[in-house]
Amino acid sequence: MAESRRTILTVDDEQAILDLIRIEFEDDFDVVTARSGAEALDLLTHQPVDVVLLDLRMPQMGGEEFLRRLNTTRVRPPVVVVSVIRETETVVECMKLGAVDYVTKPWERGELRAAILRSLRPARATPGVLLVSDDAAALVPVQLALHFYVRVTAMSAAGALAANLPVRVLVLHAPDATKVSALSALPPRFPGAAVVWIGNDPAIDPSLVALPNRLDVVLDHVDRLLGELVPARAHLSRALLAAVDLMAGHYRDPLTVDEIAQRVGVSEDHLIRIFRQAFGLPAATYYVRLRIAVACRLLSDTDEKMDDVARRVGYSGAANLSRAFKEVMGIRPSEYRRSPS
Repeated sequence: MAESRRTILTVDDEQAILDLIRIEFEDDFDVVTARSGAEALDLLTHQPVDVVLLDLRMPQMGGEEFLRRLNTTRVRPPVVVVSVIRETETVVECMKLGAVDYVTKPWERGELRAAILRSLRPARATPGVLLVSDDAAALVPVQLALHFYVRVTAMSAAGALAANLPVRVLVLHAPDATKVSALSALPPRFPGAAVVWIGNDPAIDPSLVALPNRLDVVLDHVDRLLGELVPARAHLSRALLAAVDLMAGHYRDPLTVDEIAQRVGVSEDHLIRIFRQAFGLPAATYYVRLRIAVACRLLSDTDEKMDDVARRVGYSGAANLSRAFKEVMGIRPSEYRRSPS
């Protein structure tokens, strides 16, 4: 039986480039096009795509923001950046954001085809980080800090016991000593994974060397275990750590950024600046992503109605949650719930 044709999605605001790629590759591939990052993300929600060719300079949503958004979705085809930008810093940043290759315009004969074929080779599953907690929000700040650099999966203890995935670092959250017994069954399920215990209860077995659930402490430890996969991290200030704790504690009843700034003793402008420095996101955007990450756990782990999930993460109803969820994840909550984990 003949192999089915692969599909290329070309994302570029220049019609001449879209036409050139279609002419060059339409004999061997199905070629679909989008004129912006937003249009491409929408297309990916309903059409299977095998590789994305991505321009960086586009109106509304540029290529780098597209890569950031793609990292939060469950549909993640390989991305080859095709751009006139040649600066090393831009190439490195795109690779950090998940691009598998980078081709500069104008490309040499055969160069873009070679990049496409490389991206289509079956990749071995790369071991990532598995965060295990029965508290849907407890490890979300760790998840948001790592997911741009390595595959991160967050699950309940029961979900992790049934999971079958490659794990490099296993993070186990034991808020009290009673959780240790159930979590102790997990390390043998993932042989070879480095195990990190997190817990503040002094009754936890000291042989486990449990870390306090403090974002800077946990990230420092996990970053060292991941080594070259994670670049040097910006300093996480006292104010930023306090703000993250407030957000994680108030995902049900969200505070405004100004209220958070006042509580941690800095100006709103300063808070926005330190979030950009640490996470590359404004504080308000980070807060929305934190709440949506909690919603993802509730959608995966429970059968709660959409309105109930929405209220659990601070939205007035399913419609408001759906709009915010699609903006972050690229698909609607109902589609996420139906999709395979």
